[in-house]
Amino acid sequence: MAKDDKIIEPLDATFDEVAAAMTPKSQKLETVVSRALPAFAQPDEIPVAIAKGTMKIGDLEIDCVVLADETRLISDRGASKALGGKRGGSHWKRMKEDGALSLPPYISAANLREFIPNDLIYILTNPVQYKATKSGAIGNGLLATAFPKVLKVWQRAYEAGVLKPQQIHIAEQAIRLLEGLDEVAIVALIDEATGYQEIRRHDELQQILSAYVLPEHRPYLKSVPTEFFKELYRVYGWNWTPDNRGPRYAGKLLRKLIYEQLPEPVLPELDKLNPTNKKYQRKGKHFQSLTEEVGLPHMQGQLSGVMALLRATPSKSPKQFEKLFTRAYGDQYELALDDDD
Repeated sequence: MAKDDKIIEPLDATFDEVAAAMTPKSQKLETVVSRALPAFAQPDEIPVAIAKGTMKIGDLEIDCVVLADETRLISDRGASKALGGKRGGSHWKRMKEDGALSLPPYISAANLREFIPNDLIYILTNPVQYKATKSGAIGNGLLATAFPKVLKVWQRAYEAGVLKPQQIHIAEQAIRLLEGLDEVAIVALIDEATGYQEIRRHDELQQILSAYVLPEHRPYLKSVPTEFFKELYRVYGWNWTPDNRGPRYAGKLLRKLIYEQLPEPVLPELDKLNPTNKKYQRKGKHFQSLTEEVGLPHMQGQLSGVMALLRATPSKSPKQFEKLFTRAYGDQYELALDDDD
């Protein structure tokens, strides 16, 4: 077995290096799957779905669930069914050649890999484990908001002209799905299919809007979602308290991860409209000055992207998250914070 200090972190290596490092060839597949899972998905913490159903998109029916933390998942089988992926001989051959846990069959073809961003590779090779019922078998799920990104991989490969004849119909299927399916729409479809919109908590900010979008997508939000800070605290290993009295660093991270990713002139203008007092406190929140037509949607999109990366990061792994973030948003964004920020 390889020593820990020789394990190659996903974002500092090629796909083949990552795959080889993740799994010793001598290990059984069951052990490989267990070792590849993030900390939050270990067997003694397998979440149980609180709502489940079948999402209909055109003539397709895709199994999906909602977990207690409001995470929406598409079953691994459902995603494979949508894209015609089967664990056939070619898939197992690729696994053997890689010497490691490979990507799911619906996106494991070698000619697709150059079109898969590293953060998506990490999500796909670390599926969320769940149970449809308390006594049910453990299944693998794909984050719902990652499914459109999978479809875009097929679209890019199709446009690049690298697909084999037998893959063309899959790409065409993916493109058809993309025409009416984005990250927000898929959440709405899952909520409708599972009936989750009927059992949602009554104290949600916008019950109707909540049936269609994740917390970080809610239009007209009056605060940054609590879920964002809970995930941030989990990844950075901070203790979460109901009054959210945590490290001042958390507030600075919000500035770095969200506001500094808006167009360059925006944050200075927000600082001007909402200045700090002598105690370095502000009268309001920056997002309250953003326009509903452009500013808020951009911020909500940024929240959504960062939330996806946080959810994909194991607990107490800030360096792993920072690498995911840098890959997703560019090397120009440094997460090291200045004292006077």
